[in-house]
Amino acid sequence: MRHSEEKLTDQDEKTHGTARRRHPFHPRHRFFFALFSCFRFLINLPLLDRPLTVGFVWGLITGDWASSLGICLFFELLWLDIFPAGTIIQPHSLAPALASLAVVHHFALRQPALAAVVMLAALPLGRAFAVIERYHRQYENLAFERLMLWAKRSSGGPGPASLTRRSMLVMLPVNVVAFALALSGLLVVTHLMLPRLTPLLGSVPLKWPHLWVVASIGAVLSLRHRPAYAVLLGGVALAVLSRLLI
Repeated sequence: MRHSEEKLTDQDEKTHGTARRRHPFHPRHRFFFALFSCFRFLINLPLLDRPLTVGFVWGLITGDWASSLGICLFFELLWLDIFPAGTIIQPHSLAPALASLAVVHHFALRQPALAAVVMLAALPLGRAFAVIERYHRQYENLAFERLMLWAKRSSGGPGPASLTRRSMLVMLPVNVVAFALALSGLLVVTHLMLPRLTPLLGSVPLKWPHLWVVASIGAVLSLRHRPAYAVLLGGVALAVLSRLLI
């Protein structure tokens, strides 16, 4: 994978004229995702599996605070209206956030308009990894039955610690492999789209607050309060009118 990425970078610089200093891809990107995913399904520390936490850590590592917080705040707001209650599994916001961070960092994208294209291409990963998580939960139904037998002392089977360890050993490699494949696909898509979109979007005056306003629709919908929807629509209409009249 590293060889193919280096090949893509060299070819892009030679043929598409989008030469810019790119950062090497590293296997820790996949491990980074698998590690933070543990806080979603194994260790219930709600603040650690949030995109904003990932953006903060990514900013500490790379020093690119603008892109890190810009991308992660977008994904933090986008799916706030979907609560993980009962059998509902909300989109895995870590996957598109971290994939976008890795690709934007790799191609050294600084314009929010170009980063928005990467984020749009990464959006399906939220649903895809939620599906993987649902299959994992269904697979772990067998572990729940073993836990019930262990609790009733009718079987000398594995206890909670053993079942939790086994669940980690299943989910960690699945997340690593799935995220590596998803990241490779997103890298190829970005490589193909970037030379065509850079001349079109490079000069678009799109800022991070514009993307946050779009993502805040999810935050407003999470309020479940109709007057809030009216205020949002009124604000959008007022903003559009001000742009047309001024």
